[in-house]
Amino acid sequence: MVMVAVLLVAGGILAGRAWAMAVKEPESEPRIEVLAGVGAGLITGIAVGLSAIFLEQAITAGQENAAWRASVEGAASIPGFTPAGHDIRGINFSGKSLRNADFSNARLEGFRFRDADLTGADFTGADLSGANLIGANLQDAVLTGAELDGALLHSANFTHADLPKRAAFEGALLNARTCWPKSLERDDLLDRLRDVEVQPYEDEVSGRHLAEADDVNEDGLRGGQQVPDCTLWERGARVRPEG
Repeated sequence: MVMVAVLLVAGGILAGRAWAMAVKEPESEPRIEVLAGVGAGLITGIAVGLSAIFLEQAITAGQENAAWRASVEGAASIPGFTPAGHDIRGINFSGKSLRNADFSNARLEGFRFRDADLTGADFTGADLSGANLIGANLQDAVLTGAELDGALLHSANFTHADLPKRAAFEGALLNARTCWPKSLERDDLLDRLRDVEVQPYEDEVSGRHLAEADDVNEDGLRGGQQVPDCTLWERGARVRPEG
């Protein structure tokens, strides 16, 4: 880059010299043409060269990002995963093991994490609005400052997770097997679940069905269970929301 700068300066000086001579010494026309030609040639050549370099770098970066995305999409387990500046839009993380992943401050609206293992993952300040977290294991995850409005949280496991405030759950969809941390006082948890939508639960293994009223009658909690009463992950059942 130093050499490029030197050549650009030299080209500019020669072009400037030619312009000055054209004004003050019009009789030196051959010399003026030579200086102008050399100066213009230097500047044009460097501009073309720089364009080629930047184009090559852009192509290389695009190929590297495509290879990175392919490796992520094809991997079943990526402990400690982090986007690290890569574009992750459109990647389906469902079913992947992403223990201790770092999604802090990431924009994850509508992303798919169904049945993903997100144990210990960091979602601090992340936007998970409308994300599919059905059956996801978020044990020990950090969701401080995260947005979960409209997220699909049926049978998600939040054991020992650090959760955001109530407003973050507005319009979230839950069922009777969404598992909440024991660290929250019951009144605090009920307050956070005030604006959620509770949908029926059907266990695909046992065929057991629970509507919202059944959920409340079972343990007095609307919108899931609280540790240590959660049983979903202990028996490894997989569930689906009805409707």
